[in-house]
Amino acid sequence: MDRKNILLIFGFIALAMVGFFGWKVFHQSSEQAFSNGDLFPEIRLTNPEGDSISLSSLKGNIVLVQFWASWCGPCRRENAELVPVYEKYKNDEMQDGGTFKIYSVSLDKKKSAWRKAIANDGLTWSEQVNDSGDFKSSIAQAFSVHQIPTTYLLDQNGMVIGVDLSIMQLENILENRKK
Repeated sequence: MDRKNILLIFGFIALAMVGFFGWKVFHQSSEQAFSNGDLFPEIRLTNPEGDSISLSSLKGNIVLVQFWASWCGPCRRENAELVPVYEKYKNDEMQDGGTFKIYSVSLDKKKSAWRKAIANDGLTWSEQVNDSGDFKSSIAQAFSVHQIPTTYLLDQNGMVIGVDLSIMQLENILENRKK
């Protein structure tokens, strides 16, 4: 074998290894901490007024837990899609009781930017809370939030029934669970 062919083979092997390890790192960082059937743990954070709001206070309702930030373009686009879904289903009684709620967890470091985004995006649900440490915050770390938006849909008992659902998937679930 001549030198050119040997270099080609080593180059191909090196490229394959880089690709494999790159995929492995990406795959691990995009894995969610919870999946369907898992009991979702408690979250207790403060709202824009400084009052503490716990996720467990919404038990008995179908709850979308949303991790987002004001500086995240995809999050802001998701907010624009969530507002009409929330308005459509917030008063509908669900089969196993309760209604549809959203518990939004902001990872904004700047609370002023978070408050402004709530107003600008027309987020009318009252369960807006903030963990101002970005991806290094205790909540982001505990819930393995490595990318946003990240969402979990919980049933009335706090069990995960959907992870990172599209708006269409969310609406289908809500429509099927309406009384």
